[in-house]
Formats: sequence, structure tokens, C-alpha cells
Amino acid sequence: MKANLIRYLKEYGGKTFQECPFSEVDALLFASLSYLKMQGIVPGFRKGEGVRWTEMAQHPEVEKMFTDPLYGKQHRRVFYLVLGSRRYRSVRVNYYKEWFDEGREAQFAAVTFLLGPTSVFVSFRGTDETLVGWKEDFNMSCMREVPSQHSALAYLKGVARFTDGRMILGGHSKGGNLAVYAAAYAPKQIQRRIRRIYSFDGPGFRRGFYEKPGFIQMEDRLCKIMPEQSLIGGLFVNYRKYRVIESYKRSSIWQHDLMQWKIRSGRFVYCKKLGKRSIRKTLVFNSWINSLSRRQRSEFVNTLYKLLRDTHVSDVGELFKKPVSILGGVLAGLFRLERERRQLFLHTIGRLFQAAVRQFGR
Repeated sequence: MKANLIRYLKEYGGKTFQECPFSEVDALLFASLSYLKMQGIVPGFRKGEGVRWTEMAQHPEVEKMFTDPLYGKQHRRVFYLVLGSRRYRSVRVNYYKEWFDEGREAQFAAVTFLLGPTSVFVSFRGTDETLVGWKEDFNMSCMREVPSQHSALAYLKGVARFTDGRMILGGHSKGGNLAVYAAAYAPKQIQRRIRRIYSFDGPGFRRGFYEKPGFIQMEDRLCKIMPEQSLIGGLFVNYRKYRVIESYKRSSIWQHDLMQWKIRSGRFVYCKKLGKRSIRKTLVFNSWINSLSRRQRSEFVNTLYKLLRDTHVSDVGELFKKPVSILGGVLAGLFRLERERRQLFLHTIGRLFQAAVRQFGR
């Protein structure tokens, strides 16, 4: 059996936080729980103590939480292990916020876990299965800020109004980026309450972000963790200080799955540095992105999104289930585009290949 988050829940679920203090692995768990679809099951912003795991399990729409096409079964397994544990028994769940705006190309969700009377974990969801969610990720390459980042800051301010004491922020993938953004732009009175920020393989920011006073103020509280063949976590300008964790998978894409990260004796299994393939891949993508103007990046992202939408793909899960037929649809759509737009798209892809040849041809 893999020594991963599931194994951790089985081995340490019987130990309270007094017996085994809160760890980075617990932070990963709470980051992963933000992917549960809790709309109508967990309260939104109203004063209250939130709900218990047992109340969530007894809700008539409980199965709605596990409807992710790729990871639904995994989410169900994690939830029921948490439900049966001593470790998380007293944790309540509150302030669930989710919104989706196709027009603004935005996808956001967050939830707060009340760890105790004076401690909360604010968890930001990463990219979900919707094409709009992925489009917003791509928009990070051509927009200074994306809507979900503004939502993350507003959400943090809302949680701060309704709670007292220490705050821990965290998220996986885009959720890690949102946690860092919200902490950096939070008012000083909220920043003083933040004890730790966890970014689990979250993409970086533009260079100027790391020079902002708000980020500098929070820098020593940031814990960024990436798998050894990370791709997502190294996109854009990456934060210099990070830790590298071992994974059961060799592929960059599958290492992004937090269930593939190695855990031993209640702790992550760290390695000294990122793998060479990971470094080269991120150099390729980042040099490619930086070689394009903002207009070129925007045109490329919008064209790619249009080509995928025109294949009538409903979610990203379909890309994994029938990649050949979808690729065929994308190619057919490409040759239906007006000539100038098609040439710009192909030229941009050509520059990606050139960047790859320069890097891997050394």
C-alpha cells in the first residue's frame, strides 16, 4: 500500500492534535478537502459554528460532494476516513463559498475549517474539472490578476470578520496561488493573524509580485511544497524558497496529484532538489511565455479555448477519456479558423517547440 495521504489518515486518524501536533500533512489534507462540492451542505457566510462531519454525511445530498469525474471516488474515500477519525472529530466546517462565471471566465471555491476556538484553516480550491476553470489558469499568463484572486482576498476578509485568533491559509495548485495572493494583499490586521501559508504545487506570479510590501511581510510564513518533477508549481516566476517532495509517479502531470506524494512516519518524504526534467520543462514554458507579447498570449489562449469548446467538451475529464477524438476535433476546428488567426496560433506553437529544442538540445 502506498504511504500517501490515505495511509496517513489510517495511521494517524486515531491520534488527536494533542498527541500528534498539526503538521504539513494535515495542511495538505485540508487543502484537498476544498475540492468537495459542498454547496447547500456547508453554510455560507453567516454567524455560526458550522457543521460537523456527521451532519455532512447525513445530508440527503451527500453524494453530490463526490461528483468530480476524475477524483470523485478518491474524495469519497478521504471524506469517510476523516469522518471516522478521532483526530478531526471536533473540527467544524463553515463559510463555504463557490461561484462560477463563464462570462468572466472565472471559477472559485473556498471553505474554512474551524480547528478550535482560536484557530482556523482557510482552504482555497484549485482548478476544478470545468474548462472555464482551466481557462482562468491560462489567463494568468496574459492578465495581471484574475477574478479568482480578487475573490480569494474578499473571502479571507469575510472569514476574518466572522472568526477570531490564528489563521492558516492553504491550497493545492491554483488554490496555493490564491492563498499566497490573499495573504499578500490582506490588511495588516489580518496579516498579523496569519501564522502559516501553504502552497502545494501552486503556480507562481509575475516578478513584481515578490517585491510588494505585502508579500515581503508574509514571506517568512510561506511554505511552498512541490513534487520532484513539478511543472505547475514552477510556472511563471517561481518563489525561490520551496521544498521538494518525492512522488510515486514519474510523469510531471501525474505528480501534480497530491495523492501520489510520499508520506512516511507522519511526515513528507523530502528530496534535495527538483529533478532536471522538471527544471528544463519549466524553463521551456516560462521562456516561451516570456517571449510572447501580452496580445500574443491572449490570442493563443482564447483560440485554444475556442477550439476545445467547439468540440463540445463538457469538462477536462473528457480530455483524458477520449483524447484522440478531441484532438481530431481541435485540428478540424483549427483549419476552419480565419487564415490570420490560424497562422498566429501555429506560429505561437512553433515558438514553444523552438524553446524546447533550445533547452533539451543542449
